[in-house]
Amino acid sequence: MTMRPLKSPCRVMLVDDHKFIAEMLAQRLAAESGIEVAGFASDAAGAEQIITSQHVDIALLDMQLAREDGLGVARRLLELRPSLRIIGLSVHDQDHYPLALLQMGAAGFLSKHSSAREIADGVRRVAAGHMAVSASVAVFLATHQTVTGPSDWLAALTPKELEVLTCLARGMSIKAVATRLALTSKTVQTHRNNLRKKLGVTTDVELCLLAIKAGLLDLHRTEIGRR
Repeated sequence: MTMRPLKSPCRVMLVDDHKFIAEMLAQRLAAESGIEVAGFASDAAGAEQIITSQHVDIALLDMQLAREDGLGVARRLLELRPSLRIIGLSVHDQDHYPLALLQMGAAGFLSKHSSAREIADGVRRVAAGHMAVSASVAVFLATHQTVTGPSDWLAALTPKELEVLTCLARGMSIKAVATRLALTSKTVQTHRNNLRKKLGVTTDVELCLLAIKAGLLDLHRTEIGRR
């Protein structure tokens, strides 16, 4: 993946609900030549406010915020600013997050075990038009290509099944889903049964958890359908 180089200094936003860590990293990045810190946020709403009110080139995004999943936040930010270059950050760098985020179009994924210097180097690499991936993440991706994660099972679902899954995960009833998608209740039930079989789960709660992990569900827009 090669991108055009950014003009110096590149402007970086941090999204992390650990304020102390975010402030320390922001101070470290601000001291680096060629990097300006645009601000930091603790959730998607704060991040959206920053990128819509000022110019931001790169977002350093924690994958596991207190109330939100990083994949869902990344999707929302890219919808608002498709040119935004996202670098994922996580202490859990050997699970489904790296592959799912990179397939979404992110510019990199760094382990939170990386030093501030390594993170700054990663930012500079992305600013220069290249990807930035921690060595531990690169090894994991190279040796676990067959690991099943959200990016794998999402590809196995039909567009209509994805719509039904998203509605069910928001707490909507079968009747409410049918009304929303202009389907019969019987058809929605068939889709739900097919989803459970494809995803290997037995309850709507498990479907909801999978939807959250895949970034399909915005927890601040959950809807409860009336029966």
